[in-house]
Amino acid sequence: MKAPKRALSVLAIGVALALAFFIVPAVTDSGQQASAGGPLTLIYYDGHMHTTRSDGSGSVADIKATALARGLDAVIITDHCKGLTKAEWASLKAETKQASDKSFLALPAFEITGSECIFNRGHMNAYNVSSPFVRDELCPEEVWPDPPNPAGTGANAESLEKWADWVHSEGGIANHNHTSGTTQLSYDVDNIEIYNQSHVDDIVSYAVALGIPPADAWGFAIMMNDFAVYGERDLNTIVNFLGNNVPLRLAIYMATQYIPPYVGQIIGWNPPSAPDPTVPGDLNSWDELLMAYVDGTVKRPTFGVANSDAHNTGAVNSDVGVAKNGLYVKTLTADEVYEAIKAGRSFATNGPSLTFDANGAIMGETVRVASGGSVKVNLSATAETPGYIVAKMVIYKNGQVWKTIYGGGGPATRTDTVTADGYYRIEVTSVPASGLGLPQFAWSNPVFVKVK
Repeated sequence: MKAPKRALSVLAIGVALALAFFIVPAVTDSGQQASAGGPLTLIYYDGHMHTTRSDGSGSVADIKATALARGLDAVIITDHCKGLTKAEWASLKAETKQASDKSFLALPAFEITGSECIFNRGHMNAYNVSSPFVRDELCPEEVWPDPPNPAGTGANAESLEKWADWVHSEGGIANHNHTSGTTQLSYDVDNIEIYNQSHVDDIVSYAVALGIPPADAWGFAIMMNDFAVYGERDLNTIVNFLGNNVPLRLAIYMATQYIPPYVGQIIGWNPPSAPDPTVPGDLNSWDELLMAYVDGTVKRPTFGVANSDAHNTGAVNSDVGVAKNGLYVKTLTADEVYEAIKAGRSFATNGPSLTFDANGAIMGETVRVASGGSVKVNLSATAETPGYIVAKMVIYKNGQVWKTIYGGGGPATRTDTVTADGYYRIEVTSVPASGLGLPQFAWSNPVFVKVK
């Protein structure tokens, strides 16, 4: 069934909404950063991709070649667990070990794969787990299935909670993938993908196939990706759909009825027993997840990552490294990379790089000050992509825009007086100097403030 072009006219608002609402981070880095634990070195890694063992087109060697060409220092290969055999897992471990040396690290991991909707998927990457098999050759999604969600209301909480519990029981790191803002606190995941290149590309492809101009399709895809960052913020925007002014939430529901599996997607958490696309849901922003850590609701923060989710790993135009993370490590070893990921010493990006600290504490760390004391936030950004310039750096404090710095990448310093626990994080936007081309973004993980 094909959608009439007018049925997705709402997508044409994509670029305007994306540029109106999307404030993203990117900051420069000299390659070295001081922290409370001593000097650290910046490396880049992409933590989500697939080989021919699942639905990828390339080998570990193909991935390494592309990664090196794109300036990556490490990759984490995450073939879909379901369908993997013990022999295939052993071969992935052997090939990643062979591909690793003193200057490059390839690590084996896996993706637990559950419900398949367009925007609300039950997928989770598991890092640093010795085996993907709970027993025999059964993966977590086979032991604790994630049933289809035909109402389009999203992933099933019970499944993801059990998967994360198991990953943690194995000493691993649990990452909720292409979340569209559906991450719940009960999942207890370590990271969420605040940017997933494959997810953005998929939405662009859907929209272009339905007759939407590519630039508008890209804007819509970015806005959909941004639900992971901003949650409910954009969903009640009134848009014109089929001649009627309706909330974006309802327009998305109607538009996605024309896209396989031809089920309207309810963006947000409505009662599964009676889903209603007109009823506001509970789409969580990344900042809400972070504030839950600040106020003590959860024991650890949820950090943000950007990954390519590359499936075209054997292609000349492979997406490996198109989205990536700048990670601060002491040494290029598996243990140190996983420790740094778990500690949040990173920024997510599809272009810019950044440096950011508060009173000397870097991303993922906590600075302690007396009530009424001051915190000095230092930041800078570099566009990195040839022909691009830094257009904007935004400092978020406790989920709200605190300071915006237009033009140039710094360095910049801002001082704040604090009286309560909280955090700061940075978003950066870089744009082509010529004005022709798409913006690029970077997001820092937060520095937390604890008032003594």
